[in-house]
This record gives sequence, C-alpha cells and structure tokens, in this order.
Amino acid sequence: MYCSACGQPLDASQTICQKCGRQVAPIAPPAPVQYGHTRVHRHVHTLAILWISYSLWVLLHWAIAVGFLAGAFSNWGMGHGFDGLYTFPFMHATWLVPLITGVLVGRVILCVVTGISLLRRAPWARTLAIVTAFLTLIRPLTGTVLAIYTLWVLLPSASGQEYEQIVVQQAV
Repeated sequence: MYCSACGQPLDASQTICQKCGRQVAPIAPPAPVQYGHTRVHRHVHTLAILWISYSLWVLLHWAIAVGFLAGAFSNWGMGHGFDGLYTFPFMHATWLVPLITGVLVGRVILCVVTGISLLRRAPWARTLAIVTAFLTLIRPLTGTVLAIYTLWVLLPSASGQEYEQIVVQQAV
C-alpha cells in the first residue's frame, strides 16, 4: 500500500503517512461471497431435481416403447408376418430389447446419481454433472435442453469456485 499524495510505502496498520502527514483511508476487505446469493447456488438445486425427473422421463418413454417393440418383435400375434408379408430381419432379434433396456437403465442410474450428488453437494458432483450433460447433449429436446442448462450453470471456471464454496460452507 502506498500514500496517494507522495507515493511513500505504507504499512497496512498506518492511518497517517509519516512523510507528508496525509491521512490514509483504510482499505475495506473484499466482501465474501454469501451462501445462497451466487448463480450456481440458485440453480444447483433445480438442476438436481431436473436430472432426477429426466431419469423418470426416460424410463416412462422406454416403458411405452417396449410395449410397441414387444408387439413388433412378436408380429402382434400374427405368426410369421401380416398376411404373408415379409417382416424385417431385426424383428426376430430377441437380444435387441434387453440390450436397449440395459443401456437405458445405465443412463437412468447415471442421471439419478448426478441428481442426488448435486442435492447432497458432493465435491465431485459438478464434474459428474458436466460429464453427464455432455453424454446427454445429443438426446432430442429434453436431454439437449437439460444438458445446455447444466453446462451453462456449472461449466464456467467461476462456477467451479462458487460450487467449491458451497461444498465448504455446507461441510461447516
């Protein structure tokens, strides 16, 4: 710290410059970021709820789709095709529905873990949410919107610092 009149170096505890006698205004310490007033804190709870809701949304869509696929794979009870028409070769692939189900269940588990870890303010939850958002980015409409929202809230470096403060303050 220096005197604004003469440029003399000053100690932080000095109130008057010893060279010119000018009174030195005290420097106010920077205001700490208040818990609950940061952009990340305002949105992280919403993100957590949306990730859990999105996982239920995916399960609902698959539950509806699996009924139609089961009918298509069994030719809707019509034997070998509709009135002798040729059916697609994949219609007899009994491994396809369980494979898709396994992939979707894995994705649902990832989304639920992301949501719960954000709710609990786990130190690694921000990283997991960013990775999950990138994996969900190409999902039409709801997945893309949720991924963009997640990246907007958590990806900037300032968001990382804010999230770390939230984690530290919650631990105290």
